[in-house]
Amino acid sequence: MNLRQFDRRKFGTLLAAGMVAPWVRAEEFPSRPVRIVVGFPPGGPTDMMTREIAGALQDRWKQAVVTENKPGAASLPAVEQLIRSPADGYTLMLATDTPIVVLPFLRQKLPYDPLADIKPVAIVGAIPLILVASAASGFKTFSEFVTAAKARPGALDYASNGIGAGLHIAMERMQRAAGIELNHIPYKGSGDALPALVGGQVPVMWDTIPSSLPLIRSGKLIPLAVGGLERVSLLPDVPCMPELGYPGFDVGLWMGLVARSGTPAAILEKIEGDVLAAQQNKSFVERVAARGFERRTAGMAEFAKRIQEDYARNKALFAQLKIKKD
Repeated sequence: MNLRQFDRRKFGTLLAAGMVAPWVRAEEFPSRPVRIVVGFPPGGPTDMMTREIAGALQDRWKQAVVTENKPGAASLPAVEQLIRSPADGYTLMLATDTPIVVLPFLRQKLPYDPLADIKPVAIVGAIPLILVASAASGFKTFSEFVTAAKARPGALDYASNGIGAGLHIAMERMQRAAGIELNHIPYKGSGDALPALVGGQVPVMWDTIPSSLPLIRSGKLIPLAVGGLERVSLLPDVPCMPELGYPGFDVGLWMGLVARSGTPAAILEKIEGDVLAAQQNKSFVERVAARGFERRTAGMAEFAKRIQEDYARNKALFAQLKIKKD
């Protein structure tokens, strides 16, 4: 059936509902404001990165790029906003790994297919994690911590921001890599876990660097290892896991720009190219580093590969942990 035979009213209804992608030429994109949805409230790390990317793209596109906060429920409202929008590139999302490669293994049912409904465009950075110890623990180095854990399998506690959350996954991966067994003490969030760590109720946990940095500088927490592939400029004396004998170990929480599946390839390629170019800007690099983020650059193909790998690894890990889905 050609377009002349197609009921134009039905076509208009489908287009308004976002079921048919409009014909947009890449060289004309964007011709109006673009919004980037983020599943966190203003002021947090992911929101800050969203605004950095939005500002950089606005400078390149000479069009308004607006950040729209849809916090709560592990970013579900933000994802739903994205997949309800037309597949035209004018609504994007700054996503973390949680709604794409974690929630499928925590929820019985999701209102979207994380691998089919979401199109990865570009990784824009990572929130580096750091293994920190309470000053009361007596640990000064990573090797001291591992030695203590091996001496008493299952006796040493660690805190996390909840079962199945990013900090829990990081420690589960580290236990397997280091050949140690710890006792998990899950809290309702980092806001509850960090005070317990500082107070000495638990000796260790993984945390984000932006969150732990003030406590490290004040001496209340002891940094043991950076969870990325390289050291970070804000803590240059803290070794990364590959230096400690764990090549390829990376538990940084990636942040990436995603679109709705069905967005025209030419538009996706335009956004991808502009995001990657914006990340080369010296001012952008300096601002991101100052906020404690790790600079990561990856286009569609590499981002899609990362998602597939993380999805497969988490599927296996959650099966081992036998976490019951809600």
